[in-house]
Amino acid sequence: MVKCVVRSSVVGIVAAAVLISGGVSAQAVSTEQLAACAQVENPLQRLVCYDKLAAGQGVTAATDATAPPTAKPESQFGKEHLAEDNAQADMIYVVVVNAREDAYGKWVLELDNGQKWRQTDSQTFRIQENEEYYIERGLLNSFYLGREGQNRRIQVRRVD
Repeated sequence: MVKCVVRSSVVGIVAAAVLISGGVSAQAVSTEQLAACAQVENPLQRLVCYDKLAAGQGVTAATDATAPPTAKPESQFGKEHLAEDNAQADMIYVVVVNAREDAYGKWVLELDNGQKWRQTDSQTFRIQENEEYYIERGLLNSFYLGREGQNRRIQVRRVD
């Protein structure tokens, strides 16, 4: 019994020593490396840069400059359910180029930026072509089309 206690305490002490010595052997982070990570504009890439520094990997400004350019948040607005990219804007202003009603009396809209949206609720809403509207984000990945100065809006979903 005493041998088991002694053996387990020795194993515990050795394991603690290995864990403590692992942190001591890590490289020191220079201020130049921190400044290089601070210059990264994309928040996710900046976090990856800091994670690399914490892991002891060297980071230079040249490796961060080769990061792929990010798409404009407006181009991905409303496509969250189609992809995992979550660059989110809360509201965009658009001009309706083409508006038609489908067989169920719901709007199908083509916008000036090439996006296509479809009405999902049964509210009535007058839409005029070549007029400015806004699309705002709601709760649980819902989107609403409205117009400044009006107290009405309809729920829409991006279809392309």
